Amino acid sequence: MFVTLMLIGIAVVALIWGLEEYFDVILPYDRYGYFITIIVAAFCLLLAHFLRRANTAKILLFFYMSLYLISLTILSFINSANSGDIYTFSSTLQWLPILYLVAFLFLSVKQAVISTIAIYALLVSLLILPYLGLLHVESAALKALSINITLSHAVYIFCMFGVIKLKQTQKESQLKALQMEQAANNDGLLGIGNRRLLEAELDSRVAKHTPFSLLLIDIDFFKSINDVHGHLVGDDTLREITQCMNANLRPQDMLGRWGGEEFLVIANGAKFDSALTLAERLRTAVESHSFSTVGKVTVSIGVSQFKPDKPLSQTFAEADKALYQAKNAGRNQVVAAA
Repeated sequence: MFVTLMLIGIAVVALIWGLEEYFDVILPYDRYGYFITIIVAAFCLLLAHFLRRANTAKILLFFYMSLYLISLTILSFINSANSGDIYTFSSTLQWLPILYLVAFLFLSVKQAVISTIAIYALLVSLLILPYLGLLHVESAALKALSINITLSHAVYIFCMFGVIKLKQTQKESQLKALQMEQAANNDGLLGIGNRRLLEAELDSRVAKHTPFSLLLIDIDFFKSINDVHGHLVGDDTLREITQCMNANLRPQDMLGRWGGEEFLVIANGAKFDSALTLAERLRTAVESHSFSTVGKVTVSIGVSQFKPDKPLSQTFAEADKALYQAKNAGRNQVVAAA
């Protein structure tokens, strides 16, 4: 976006320069100013696009624009006060509000507020000089323009503050909505997806006909852990098992808590043999892990593969049946759905 703005800005400055030259209304310092502005903008473009220093380019550009437009405002105001010709002054004032916009686009909110207030204070200080008797101005049009500019720029700044406040409120609302969505989709204890998120993910994969396998995992004798050691130790055990399994998943796999001591792994794109290998790796990892309080813990796993020609509920039923068989066969093993 910054690079695009720079290209547009260079084109606009060149166009204004050409028009003022054509109509013979350009002042000598404007001629030099336009040239330097194009050079500075091109340099900022180089910094941002080729050297990847966008932040430096933004600050440099704002500093230059502020220096140039404020200097031009002072010179053109004094020139208008002496000559009575208000064209250059009014033309400069048309572009001065762009500093407020650039400040909020390129700087932090705090920096933008301070810069905007400082620029406006400087402008007001300049415009009230005739009323304090410090600068002689005979043109009634220039005096009226000064009052008009003082009021209109105050409105510009007020509107800018309002827009920024509205954007901040919108960002806060979006962040809150995102946090609420994450809370609704994640298990608060383990920090992984809950059943709601898993079901949504499965529905998405079924709709897209994405191949996957299901690993339904149950912790063996977990009730005994809670009964003997208490629920706090049980919670710690769940966390350790989660970490252990996460460390042994592939990047494309998704682990979630299905409910209680049951977990579900969606093995994305996995063929049945690969899913069985993954399940065995998870089982071995948990079995070989030394748990901080309870020592040894094992899991039983049922594995099934989704096929487009059968409903998702059947895939779950097959995984659940395979898990039941693993439990009945002595636990701590992987069983493939028939």
